[in-house]
Amino acid sequence: MTPLDCLDLYADAEFYDVEFADRNIEIPFYRRHARQSNGPVLEVACGTGRLTMPIARDGVDVTGLDVSGPMLEQAARKSTAEGLKIEWIEQDCRDMRLSRTFAMVFSATNAMQHLLDMESACAFLRSAERALQPGGQLIIDVFNPNPAKLARTGATRYLHKTINLPYGESIRVETVSEYRADKQILHFDLFYMRDGQLLRTKRVNMRCFFPEELLALCRFNGLEVLKRFGDYNESVFCEGSPKQLLFCRKAVEACP
Repeated sequence: MTPLDCLDLYADAEFYDVEFADRNIEIPFYRRHARQSNGPVLEVACGTGRLTMPIARDGVDVTGLDVSGPMLEQAARKSTAEGLKIEWIEQDCRDMRLSRTFAMVFSATNAMQHLLDMESACAFLRSAERALQPGGQLIIDVFNPNPAKLARTGATRYLHKTINLPYGESIRVETVSEYRADKQILHFDLFYMRDGQLLRTKRVNMRCFFPEELLALCRFNGLEVLKRFGDYNESVFCEGSPKQLLFCRKAVEACP
């Protein structure tokens, strides 16, 4: 399996919380399905608990798993300060060794796309399948590849987003991106700018999972896809959908 190349992206957990402080579009979706599952719930690649903690506030038994020690340390500090009972586990999602199984397992906001080779993706799906209770569901959340974005050549630098800082200033995040078709990898160089000064850079690689490929990967790794949505409002998945949200369960073997 290809070693994970994303750990440096998440070494500064405090900055991560600042960067994503205003992002909440997916929180109602995961809170709703976590409550409906009746728990327990496992979030894979939980980071600093941005989704895990709102689920715990709803009274759901939830566990957070991540490979990044700094992110989990930040998550533990925040949950302890709030008095939330959450188990935080530091493990690689490709080889999860858990003491119990779960009614719902999810990996949110493109985290699976840090798994850059087929072997890693399959290892994660098999590991997640083993973590499910009978009747439990796995939610996979990746972006739907956009041909126009994949066609960018890396020659044009464009605005990716703006980060609003707590004291009124903002950071402009600019990027160049290039799709490497031989490996299905979308590469980003991110430039964090404030008042024209470069604060930091990040290099990001994300594997693109195409819709039929993702369905086949699930089936190949013992998962049955129950439903598929195109966004967090649960719109019907179509060619122009921004997201691929798959609800899977352990496949039921046909009787001989």
